Amino acid sequence: MNTAYSYKDIVLKPSYSEIRSRSSLDPSVKFLGKVFESAAIPANMKCTIDFKKARELSEAGYFYVLHRFYDYDKILDWMIENQDMRTVSISVGVNKKDREFIDKIVEKDVGVHFITIDVAHGHHILVKEMITYINNKLSVNVIAGNVGTYEAAKDLYDWGADAVKVGLSMGKSCTTYNCTGIGTPMFSAVSSIARKKFSKYVVHKQGGLAGEYKDITIPVIADGQIREVGDVCKALVAGADMVMIGSEFAKCEDSPADTIGGPAVGGNKKVFFGSASSTNKGHSGYVEGQTVYMDMRNETYEQYFERINQGVQSCMSYAGINDITSLPGMEYLVHTNN
Repeated sequence: MNTAYSYKDIVLKPSYSEIRSRSSLDPSVKFLGKVFESAAIPANMKCTIDFKKARELSEAGYFYVLHRFYDYDKILDWMIENQDMRTVSISVGVNKKDREFIDKIVEKDVGVHFITIDVAHGHHILVKEMITYINNKLSVNVIAGNVGTYEAAKDLYDWGADAVKVGLSMGKSCTTYNCTGIGTPMFSAVSSIARKKFSKYVVHKQGGLAGEYKDITIPVIADGQIREVGDVCKALVAGADMVMIGSEFAKCEDSPADTIGGPAVGGNKKVFFGSASSTNKGHSGYVEGQTVYMDMRNETYEQYFERINQGVQSCMSYAGINDITSLPGMEYLVHTNN
């Protein structure tokens, strides 16, 4: 029997530090050629990202992934109107309408930096075909997922994905584990993929020189199970390049999630539902998500990003680390009796 650990099972160990001020540390990350102000990403869900919020995040230097549940013609119009954005990042599925959307992007010659193939089970022939379809049509960073094993991530990378999204059934509104028994405890899932190096032949682009084999790792977005800022730190220690967060962003007062209030519900609540929920699907077939009502937090996205960055800076200081990319070298303990 294999043992796997969630973030709650992990305690990070402090080390000797010569860092005099944690505020001097840089919490920004470089991901697929672009630098972003934080490792955190609001999940590509209706409750956490919309057109307005995507624009705000891009202007502030944060990464985002627009969800795919708008009408694609509306997304295309929005992309055309916002070509001046620092980052244009969208999601697609794997069906005929998704391929037709890619065709329209090509036809209209619309600029896009990132396309995320967003499905529940990413280790699938339809994802393979969609990666190939996008790469044959566009020069763009392709993120694919979700997956939970190294074998799946390696296949997606070999098929042409530039990064993978890791996490199955670990979100607050996800019921996949309850419905199917499928799941990926996040710390183990991320570390099994992000920490594993493999050799790849890289061709030199300049000088006419032959290529060489290099040890590389697959860029990873850890998606799900974030409950505390410390979990973001643990995801980065596990080896994630970036960390996608759903419910905690949805709780923010300025999130796109609907707000309900009054004594009957115990104050202001945010309505949060999964992409595979009946609320999002509009029907009750093959539902693997639920709707939950969460206490609204008196905090904006900007304030939450700042709190996350401060937590990451503090973690780096405890570890005696000056560079965020060195966090995967931080020692940790397994603590399962919590």
